[in-house]
Order: sequence, then structure tokens, then C-alpha cells
Amino acid sequence: MNKLNVFVSSTCYDLSQIRVDIRDFILDIGYNPVLSEFENFPINPSNRTIDNCIDAVKNNADIFVLVVGNRYGSLIETGRSITNTEFLTAKKKGIPIYVFIDRKMLNILPVWQKNKSGDFSSFVDTTKIFEFISDVRDNSKLWTFEFDTAQNIVSVLKTQFSYLFKDSLLLKNKFHSEIEELYRLNISNEALNLILDKPESYEIRFFIQTMKDEISKKESLKNDYEYSIILNSKFAIYDNQDLVNWVQQRLAVLGNLIESLNRLIHDAYPKFYAEPGTPSDLKGLFYTSETYARIYENIIQWTIETASTCVNEEYLELRNKLAKLSDQAINEIWKYPFENSEKINKALNMYESNNSSNKLTLELKIGIDNQALDDYNKEFENLKNILNN
Repeated sequence: MNKLNVFVSSTCYDLSQIRVDIRDFILDIGYNPVLSEFENFPINPSNRTIDNCIDAVKNNADIFVLVVGNRYGSLIETGRSITNTEFLTAKKKGIPIYVFIDRKMLNILPVWQKNKSGDFSSFVDTTKIFEFISDVRDNSKLWTFEFDTAQNIVSVLKTQFSYLFKDSLLLKNKFHSEIEELYRLNISNEALNLILDKPESYEIRFFIQTMKDEISKKESLKNDYEYSIILNSKFAIYDNQDLVNWVQQRLAVLGNLIESLNRLIHDAYPKFYAEPGTPSDLKGLFYTSETYARIYENIIQWTIETASTCVNEEYLELRNKLAKLSDQAINEIWKYPFENSEKINKALNMYESNNSSNKLTLELKIGIDNQALDDYNKEFENLKNILNN
């Protein structure tokens, strides 16, 4: 069984002994401490220091311990310190974060808040440390602990790790139950591996993968539509008034299908895809993908049924124009998961390289092509004129 990796983030020189004491505690409880000054810290010799630190958090941190003293550290090109950047990476990753702030810094923080232009050089290396503390406490909404000594930190971690262990057991049971349930739903190996491996932003990747998987199951039906494969005629309409009623009914059905798909993406999907750091409802995301494909199937069946309906010869053009109202929707629904998969991957990579947390929203609005609607309306007006004469 692999040991849990506990990443300890702080400036090194002013807090060196505290870091050593925390490391010893982590070793004593059987976990693996990850500290940049020790030989087990994973590095790529060809990478910059900041890149190695970010990669270590991304790839080798299960728990993140942030210790803030009176030094902010040297700045990198983003204007942040390495410690600040490590913290933002851990926050984006969504792992447990425990924050410890030197009590002396918390005592002087209100003084700085009232006089931000004052001289605090005798207390800190830069006032950015105050900004960092304020961001962690106020904007990040994380619980923070005060400390005077390393023993204060160790005592808190002992208690908090025991709580975390208990929660992890409950989560493990829930997670395995969820995996088993999704497996029974016959998701693909690619989608299942995303859940098991949990790469960055795995939930939205899982959703797009299942969208592609489910829509691909309808490829044979798509071929029937594209090659006009009609096996039988479900309707036969020869009375003019019946034809009007049938046309109106078919329009209502198509409108409901298109509206249902738009509601699925704009109403249902946001409820299942949670904010970064909060687990999404994977079963709900799969439901969204599966329903997306079912609606696509129903729109194609609507098209085939409409195009195959028997009508008087003079109304064949009306029937054909009616059937073509779904063409744009069918094409857009099919290509959307595939075209946007690449776009979403690029967006996720950009978010990760900028070290930012973002909730990715999906933009999809399906409708009826205006030209197809105009062509249909002309034919329908001809039918109404015949009925009125």
C-alpha cells in the first residue's frame, strides 16, 4: 500500500527547524513527508525550481500543510512567491489543506490593515506576506490555526489527521459504491479510468468522454438518417385537414425535443458539475450524457418518421421541408462533443498553466435553421391557401 504524501510548504530558512520537526512527526505516523530541502523531494533536473515545486504538489501531494511565518519569500515572474504558488496549486487540486499562521503575524495584521502604507520592514521582508495571509483567511475561506512553536502544529495535525482518516474511510466506501454503480451503467474503460486515476479536472473530462461514448452508440441511426434509409412508413395522411393537424403535431414534438436538450445542458448539467474543490455528481453527469444521446436519437427518429410519411403527391415538398427542419440540430448535436473535446482540453491546460481555478461552462444552444424554417413556411402557406379556397 502506498504511503500518503504530506507536502509541507513554507519559506525554508526562517522556519527550518519547524519544518524538520513537522517532517519527523509525519515520518513517525507512517506517512511520507515531501519537503523541498530533503533528498526525497522529486525534481526534474531540466526544470526550473518553481516548476519542480508545482509538479511536486500536482503529482506527489495527498495532503498539503502550509506554514506562514514573517517571510513571504522571493518573487517569481507572476509576482507571487513559491510558497504562495504552491498553495494555489494545492487549492486548485482540491486536496486537504491545513494552514498554520505565526501568532505574532496575526497580532500585527490588524495594524497593517489600518495602515497599509506604513513601514513594517522590521517585522517582515515584504508586506505581500500580509496580503497573502489576508487572502488565505478571507478569500480562500480556509480554517487557519495559530502557532508559536512546532509542537503547536504537530498537536493540531495529530488530531486533524485522525479526523481525516475517519472521513477517508467513509469516503472510500462511498467512492467504491459509486464506482460499482457507474460500472453497472456500462461506461467505457476510458471514462472509468478517468475516475480511477483522477487527473486534473477529471470530472469535466469524464463528462466529455461519456458524451462522446453515448453519442457514438447512435452512429448506425445517424447513418440511416444520412443515407435516407427508410424501412417502413409509420404514418399515411391523405386528408388535407388531417395533414394540417399532423404537421402541427410534428412541429410541437420537434420543438419539445430541442427545448429538452437545451434545458439538459443549461439547467441539469450545472447542478451535477460542481465548483472546483467540490466533488461533482458523476452519476448525474453520466445521466446528462446518456440523455443527450437519447434526445439525439429521438430527433433522428422524428426526422425519419416525418420523411417516410405517405402524403398526396402535391404535398411531398411540404413533408420534405418539414423533415429538414431538424437537419441543423442533428448535425450540431453530433459534432458538439467531438469538436469541443479538443477545445475543452486546451482550456483546461491553459487554466492549469496559469495556476487558476475555474469552473468550465458549456455553451450549446440548439435551434432550427432560419432558411429551413422559411422554406417550410412557404409550403405550409400553400397548404393553408388550398384549404381556404
